[in-house]
Amino acid sequence: MRRADRAHHAGLLRLAYLVLDDGDAPLMRARRAAAGAARARRGGHPAMRTRLVAILLTDPPAGRDRLHRLFFEPARIPPGPVRAALLRLSPHDRLAYLLRRDGLTAPEVAAELGVHIQADFRDVDRATAAVDDRTGLDEAAQRAEIEAFDPGLVRLRPPPAVPTAWRAAAAAALAAALLAVAGSVLARPGEGPGGPAVIDPRAWRATGTPTVEEWPAQGGLRRDAGLLRRAADAWRADRGQPPVGRVVLLYAGTVDGASLVVLRDSPGPGDMPSVAQYFERRLSRGVESVRRLGTAEGQLIMLGMTWRYLVPPWLRDVRAAVPSGRSPEWAPVAVRDGLSDPLPWSWFTRRCQNYMVFQMAFRPAVGGTPQTVTQLASNDPRSAAPRVRFRDPPDRRERFRWAALHAVACEAATTLSESGDLRLGRLWSGELPDGGGRATLLTVDASSPGAAPGTSMLISDDGRALSERGGTNSGTTATAGALAAALWWRSPRRWHLVAAAGPGVARLKAVGELGSHETKADRPGGPPLLVVPGPRVGTPPRTARLPVVQVVSYERDGGRTVVSPP
Repeated sequence: MRRADRAHHAGLLRLAYLVLDDGDAPLMRARRAAAGAARARRGGHPAMRTRLVAILLTDPPAGRDRLHRLFFEPARIPPGPVRAALLRLSPHDRLAYLLRRDGLTAPEVAAELGVHIQADFRDVDRATAAVDDRTGLDEAAQRAEIEAFDPGLVRLRPPPAVPTAWRAAAAAALAAALLAVAGSVLARPGEGPGGPAVIDPRAWRATGTPTVEEWPAQGGLRRDAGLLRRAADAWRADRGQPPVGRVVLLYAGTVDGASLVVLRDSPGPGDMPSVAQYFERRLSRGVESVRRLGTAEGQLIMLGMTWRYLVPPWLRDVRAAVPSGRSPEWAPVAVRDGLSDPLPWSWFTRRCQNYMVFQMAFRPAVGGTPQTVTQLASNDPRSAAPRVRFRDPPDRRERFRWAALHAVACEAATTLSESGDLRLGRLWSGELPDGGGRATLLTVDASSPGAAPGTSMLISDDGRALSERGGTNSGTTATAGALAAALWWRSPRRWHLVAAAGPGVARLKAVGELGSHETKADRPGGPPLLVVPGPRVGTPPRTARLPVVQVVSYERDGGRTVVSPP
């Protein structure tokens, strides 16, 4: 299934589930409704949504999913304020509210519903106001909770209350079935069961640069041999992402009523380990996520959908901030035996890719000096959690760093869910032409995917994007001082080519359809800046494309590199 189709189907399933939700998991009916709506592919998401509305309003309730309700229920995720408010509305009002939050206006929602039921815009406004009043959240926060809800997370339901004899017989049959499945899935031919290895808890204190290789086991269940063996065997049996090399324990404990085991593998030198998370709930167990780390350095690891993080013992004084703010409002995060307290779900905003900024203090046990570690982490255990390093001047350092983090998380300077560790740098700050105001040329380099070029962007002092992402050669130069970047910036009157370089570059030269232009560093050892006026805004369409230009950076050691803006 294409990514767009999966996204459409996930949205349809969420909408159907929230409309049908009566507290008893109508997952099968919601899936049937979403599958029927997905057949209306011509017209894209609007057509699918219209078809889903018709199914929800015209299909009579059926008992076909009673067997599913007997055995399955949603994972026990406490409902957020929006879902709790929806449970108090009628299905018709839920549908009106959800369509409104899906981007339709009140008259458009009334038109969608009016084909099947009697409804007008006042009904839509009333349903929306009811949720607003009961949650006290703004529209963006309500949408964030809706989009974070995943009805596909299900687990086995505890057996219902029945007479003892029937209950014993049913339990025996179910246990036999589960054992048969476990025997066929969790064990490989010729591979005996075995628990994970455990790292010496003193190992990380013997080095000034501890990594995941020295991460000791933590958690109150780290001595539960049966639990650890089941977790390791379940990961070994995973057909999609099995471990490579020996399996090592990072954490085992009780989290929100579930037994959780976090494991890593050992792929060997030159390759990054993967981390698996195994959960055991009542009558339900299995590996729920596997993620390959972007680096072997110790880092925060998001745990399931618990809003908690696993923290290595050498990182202390954890604090977090929402990257959408104009300045960091740090909140301390308590960590006990390697496990953090949960963060409020409302902190994770879709606009900022559902990422938070974390800062920790690293105090090496052997040599070295204390340092601050910055990391971005999301609410999705499968997404990357990049550590961030900075190339910045000593003046205005903290202000630049927060603006850069805001640009990365909230202004699309890079895609965080797929990136490795990040290096953010400032090439130039100053006034843009045509009254464009003060700007900073930000460079963004990610350690993965391999050989991917860096990007660059003009940002304001508070991290707002002033240009689209541009191209930079920072991924291929040998030293930070030889960085160079070039991009297009549009003022109200015309386009401008803006190029800047690090102190290792003596001069910049632009050649191509704009003619030849050259600039040298404005002072000895200072970075050069080149700004070339381009075509006027509003040029006739046949000549509206941007000129073809190449920027040559001449390095002080005699080398040169070509940067081509997109």
